[in-house]
Order: sequence, then structure tokens, then C-alpha cells
Amino acid sequence: MKNNSTLVFLGLLAFIGPVSRGHAASEQTASYGARVKYEVGKKIEFPDFTIEYVGERRKSGPVYPRPFLYYDFKVSQETTEKMVSWTAGTGDIGPMDFEVGGKHYQLELRHSDKLGKLKDDELVIRQSSPPL
Repeated sequence: MKNNSTLVFLGLLAFIGPVSRGHAASEQTASYGARVKYEVGKKIEFPDFTIEYVGERRKSGPVYPRPFLYYDFKVSQETTEKMVSWTAGTGDIGPMDFEVGGKHYQLELRHSDKLGKLKDDELVIRQSSPPL
């Protein structure tokens, strides 16, 4: 009986260990062009950069009095950090172009040109050509 208790304890340590440190539990590795789940504070590691969902905000402008809902992401690469914001704005759901490290990418929420409808907690990042 004592041996079984030891095995259960070691199994729990193996499971809880990475979660309790926070670092391993809050990062995931992702591929370009794939659906990825995002949430506030969770870092997603892509081959060329890391992206983290910061949250949403509403902002109105002089042309449209009704505020737009923006989804803000922090993109990091080595010592560089920038904010990328996606919005459906006036209802045109399309990718948000951004550049990091001299390479171009597109952030897709709600709908992917290649994968179709996305869940509310999913994003797709694709490598792209510079915008025209």
C-alpha cells in the first residue's frame, strides 16, 4: 500500500509542478496558419515571435460616434515589443496586417480566409507579403 501512495504522490508532483511555476502553464507553441486558442495573459510562441492577448477596449472616433471594439495583442521578438490591435470596425471582418523583425504577418479573428469561421477564443496568424 505504501508503494502505491508514493507513486500517486510522484504522479501528482509531475502534473502539478509545471502548472505551479506558471511559466509552463501560460505558454503554448503554435504554427502559422493554424487555429490557436488565446486568453488574457497567455503567451503563444510562434517560430519568429511571441504574442500575448492583453484584452479588449472600446474607442470612438470623430467619423463614427459608436465606439469600435478592439482586441489588443502584445507581440515580442527578442528586445522588440509592439501592440497589434484587431477590430471588425464597421463590420468588415478581415485580417490585420503587422510587421515584426522585417517580416509580414496577418492576424485573423472571427473568420479566417482559409479556415472559415473562428470561435471567439481562436486566432490564426499567417505569414504574408508586404501590404500594397
